[in-house]
Amino acid sequence: MAAEHKYNIQALNALADLVGAEEVTPTQIIKTVAATATPEALAADETYFRMATLYGIKAARTNNVGNVFVGIGATNDTQIHKITPGQAITIEIPPGEKGDLNDWYCDVLNAGDGVGVIYS
Repeated sequence: MAAEHKYNIQALNALADLVGAEEVTPTQIIKTVAATATPEALAADETYFRMATLYGIKAARTNNVGNVFVGIGATNDTQIHKITPGQAITIEIPPGEKGDLNDWYCDVLNAGDGVGVIYS
């Protein structure tokens, strides 16, 4: 009986976590960078997210040739997150805040490589 009661409390807590939650629609983009040593913003305009997963791909089902680097620096060689071909990293923004993909840059070692991004 105690275990059943505990389960009900957990279920109620899970429902309480949804109170005030906003529905989000996941979106995806693929950003390729045309030239080496020329970081490009992941998005051309304000593109807000709370969580984004970046994949080391240059097209759907096609891994990059080499490593790519992402970060908030627009200058060459200032991006701090390395993504190997096919690897994924996740960026999470603290609750109550939002990130902007326009503030994140991708720098490539091989022209035409990039990142796939799924965000919400």
